[in-house]
Amino acid sequence: MRPLLILVVSCFFGCFGCKKVDKKPLTIQVQTYDYDLLDYPGKDIKIPDSLQNEFIKNFFAPWKIQPDNLLITLAAFPGKALPYLDTYLHDDAWYGENKKQHKKHQRAAIVANADTDGFPNFQKKGIIIAHTNLRRLPTNKPGFDLYSKAGEGFPFDYFQETALWANTPVFIAHTTKDKQWCYVISPYYKGWVSMHDLAVVDQDFIEQWSTGNYSLPKLDDLSLRNDDSLFAVNAKMGMVLPYDEASVENPGKIAVYFATADEKQNGMILKAEVDQNTLALGDVTIREDNLRELVSNLIGRPYGWGGNLENRDCSSMIRDLFSTYKIWLPRDSKDQIKHGHKYDLSGTSEEKIAFIKEKAIPFFTILRKKGHNMLYVGNTPDGEPLILHAIWGLKTTYSDMALEDVVKTYPIEGIHKDENGLLRGRHIIGEAVITSVSAGGVEDEVTTPLIEEIYAMTNILED
Repeated sequence: MRPLLILVVSCFFGCFGCKKVDKKPLTIQVQTYDYDLLDYPGKDIKIPDSLQNEFIKNFFAPWKIQPDNLLITLAAFPGKALPYLDTYLHDDAWYGENKKQHKKHQRAAIVANADTDGFPNFQKKGIIIAHTNLRRLPTNKPGFDLYSKAGEGFPFDYFQETALWANTPVFIAHTTKDKQWCYVISPYYKGWVSMHDLAVVDQDFIEQWSTGNYSLPKLDDLSLRNDDSLFAVNAKMGMVLPYDEASVENPGKIAVYFATADEKQNGMILKAEVDQNTLALGDVTIREDNLRELVSNLIGRPYGWGGNLENRDCSSMIRDLFSTYKIWLPRDSKDQIKHGHKYDLSGTSEEKIAFIKEKAIPFFTILRKKGHNMLYVGNTPDGEPLILHAIWGLKTTYSDMALEDVVKTYPIEGIHKDENGLLRGRHIIGEAVITSVSAGGVEDEVTTPLIEEIYAMTNILED
């Protein structure tokens, strides 16, 4: 066990004319657990071919899109449709990296560059060649809510839909006037991607790429390099790598494919040799040793809203973990909870905990509170359900009236007064951790225990 201790309040506001008050500093403690303590499966679990086939079908769905059915297909994929641009144009409540509101002329320039009147103007198949971001708008400029609100500001850029790892197939529907951005359908979302991060592919490329053998990395720092090219990429968990069967000449090595682009932005296929034990190959079996390895590689990774900065949020971490076993999950957290047998959780915290322990399956049950998914991974020695999750922070509530007086005049980023007059904030964790469902329960009741807000769970392998 390793507690995370963060001193939240230990200063006084004498410079603002506040009376000095002798108070005991507030300490918030969140207890985390080691991955060795989890309830790993006691026997090997073979993933059915039907689930693996579903994963491959969904992943390569963008390459099956026919231009004649483009508009119908667009409506079926999650993500913001093109009319969102008009909504953005007339909305003043967006804030940039400088904490200033987006100016009307800046919004108008982004919308004009999108050239929606000419949609669709491209309609070609493509592939992502570098880990990139899929955006709601054709810009890397962030869209934040008020920084002074608890849980807003960095990292919650609402223009960020998801990260797309290299090797992801897409259908390119449209390009901006300046040819810097394109509107694509990916396996997970539709939205805008930088043209620099993808290549256009033809049928010959697709046939060479479609080996029928697809592996997924078991770690995030697997370097893919080819001796004949200066281009390289680090593979990520959740990234799909076509591969050749093991070579007799190089025992223990596997040749995997990764994509790049030529000078005309057309797709090219490169090969890299990697250690076979770094990949989950075609015969996918969930065993304690490989599951333990995956979890160990996720713990401590920084939180990344929408996959920003090549990090993971709650739903993308769960998705990438299951992708390693070719189990398809939606990208969005609210969609993941519908994928399987869903149970509603109500009642007291004790009643919820009892139900989780009765019905949940370690590593195959997702717990849900508004805006956040957690993977149930067993119980503590004391019988508390354990969860693996990528989390930004815990809600906090303050009642210090002196602090309230200061906030009125000198707003503190991340603390705001809600409609009930309570001061709300966040205790930042900011990474993937293993905690109990009662994390946040402290004597002074400053933080909100997670179990109080958990309202549903889903066993993903149950119909």
